[in-house]
Amino acid sequence: MLILVPILILIAIIVAIDQLYFNDTTPKDTSSQKEIHQKQNDTNATQKYLDRYIKK
Repeated sequence: MLILVPILILIAIIVAIDQLYFNDTTPKDTSSQKEIHQKQNDTNATQKYLDRYIKK
């Protein structure tokens, strides 16, 4: 049973190093200009709708 403790500690250290140095959780900005433009148009359309019908 005591032999498992150093093995578990070693595994925990390896996982921690992996998380620190190889963190892949940040999304990469690979959006094309067309997609960015479409999102801006959608946002503008939504804002215009809110201004016209809800904020009166």
